[in-house]
Amino acid sequence: MRKLEEIFKVIKETAKMAGGAPGVYKMIGDGGVVIYVGKAKNLRNRLLSYANFDGLSNRIKMMIAHIHDIEITVVNSEVEALLLENNLIKKLKPFYNILLKDDKTFPYIVFGSSIDFPRIFKYRTLKPKGDGFYGPYPSVVALDETIKIIQKIFLLRNCTDNYFTKRKRPCLQYFIKRCSAPCVGKISKCEYLKNVEMAKNLLEGKDESVRKKLVGQMKDFATSKDFEQAALIRDRLKALSEIQSKQYVQIDNVNSIDFIAIAMDDESAVVGITFFRVGKNVGTESFTLGNISGADDSDIIESFITQFYNDVSPPSRIIVDCDLANSQPITELFEIRNVDTKMIYAKHGTYKRILDTCRLNVKMKLKKNGESQYGKQILELNNMLKIDKIDRIETYDNSHIQGTNACGVMVVFEKGAIQKNKFRKFNITEKIANGGDDISMMKFSLEKRFKSQHIPEIPDVIVIDGGKTQVAAVKEIVEKFELSGKVKVIGIAKQNNRRIGDEKIVFENGEERTFERSSKLLAFLIMLRNEAHKSAIRFHRQKRQKILSRSVIDEIPFIGKIRKRLLLEHFGSVDFIKKASLEDLKMVKGIDNKTAESIFEFLRERDE
Repeated sequence: MRKLEEIFKVIKETAKMAGGAPGVYKMIGDGGVVIYVGKAKNLRNRLLSYANFDGLSNRIKMMIAHIHDIEITVVNSEVEALLLENNLIKKLKPFYNILLKDDKTFPYIVFGSSIDFPRIFKYRTLKPKGDGFYGPYPSVVALDETIKIIQKIFLLRNCTDNYFTKRKRPCLQYFIKRCSAPCVGKISKCEYLKNVEMAKNLLEGKDESVRKKLVGQMKDFATSKDFEQAALIRDRLKALSEIQSKQYVQIDNVNSIDFIAIAMDDESAVVGITFFRVGKNVGTESFTLGNISGADDSDIIESFITQFYNDVSPPSRIIVDCDLANSQPITELFEIRNVDTKMIYAKHGTYKRILDTCRLNVKMKLKKNGESQYGKQILELNNMLKIDKIDRIETYDNSHIQGTNACGVMVVFEKGAIQKNKFRKFNITEKIANGGDDISMMKFSLEKRFKSQHIPEIPDVIVIDGGKTQVAAVKEIVEKFELSGKVKVIGIAKQNNRRIGDEKIVFENGEERTFERSSKLLAFLIMLRNEAHKSAIRFHRQKRQKILSRSVIDEIPFIGKIRKRLLLEHFGSVDFIKKASLEDLKMVKGIDNKTAESIFEFLRERDE
């Protein structure tokens, strides 16, 4: 593996050569294998961002450590870069890219190519080519029902061209009023094509347009005293009304809307799409994406949209449950494909309610995935520690700045997934922290945990970030609470090279074991360690922010939260409150004269 200095040199030289043009870059690893593909509006700036090593996620740091070379391709626009990036990801499947694991095909409603009397049928494909495809429909049952609806209203044929040309008399579809029998001349070519056009309008959400045309036809037949045809149109209008009344929800008369929600953990994400076609919910599908460590919701959904809709016809609207940071190139990509697709971040209303349901489905899917996702790793850990079964793993970490605002956290892994509702936080005093004594802080957190009556469960394994010293300290607490033999302790320690992904496992007896970088068990344990580390830092920041946010008005003894808020709203900042005159304080709504005088006297005495 190359040294970081050498890698940064490659990055900077490539950035200088690329300039500020848009394009795509490929990170090349051992043996010339592409390990990552990325796009950039400005290649130089994007590549140089990788040189800011400390600000990168662990996933990107690990990727950079494997870079041997970088290849760039300059293009004309960011949209072109997005297209090229998507194609390369699908072709190369780089290890560090967010990858759509599911390669599903969907059924579509299609109108045949026959010029005279097009047929309606279903067709399953990965990527529709050309016009005339309506969908996708995640449920074949929903698609079949839709075709039956269209046949009932517009009397379109669904037979093959070969069968159609050989008919001498109408088939059963004609007699059950699902076909107009164009095969034997029961309808003219002109009238049949009008029905085809109305069927397409219905699939495009133009319900009222279809209804008006049918009403117009019925009136024309009635005026010409062709009451038999008028009655047929009346029956078709009834069928249309019946269909509309059965719809799950009518959404703005838009023909096709996809609702996209996401649920994620440290290793994978599940994206769910609820499909609405002709105002009707026709089903939900979920998709698993890998290599998502360090990515946020926006990154994942953007990657999903570019990959999924490269193969699937985009709808009129895409509703998402987070604010996309880089949606403009995706919108331009749809425009290039002559698709008028609008993306909306839903915060309330009908859209939000549908997204909430979709999100509930994907959370259940993620939980189900998690129960089996780490099965092999748990079994390997079982065998390594020589215990019968692992039901609960607890991971601990501390965070502080030279012993100030110290805190500890406990992260729980149960039932195949991290259980965030079971996380615990431990406030650690400066006396215990003792200027930054991690051993004392770790022992303090574990003692509080095992003394607590609110955590009755006993872990099978405790994982900590550290080597022999830290493991021995935790083992001491385990023995103190008479849990030896019930609880195993292991530590994750960095090796001398300090490289992420090269950690070793330290056991209670002092033995150490190293793993290949490709080890799934090592990656699993590092994931637990990282989750505890992130939680500890987050709690530490919250403690610091709480202290920093305290101000002089919090020290005023005779006013409550409401009056403090009124003061801040009136003056805008603490500094202006301190500078306010007595008359200024009396003008604050909700502050009477006596209170204003007390505040003024307190602030004046404090400054003195």
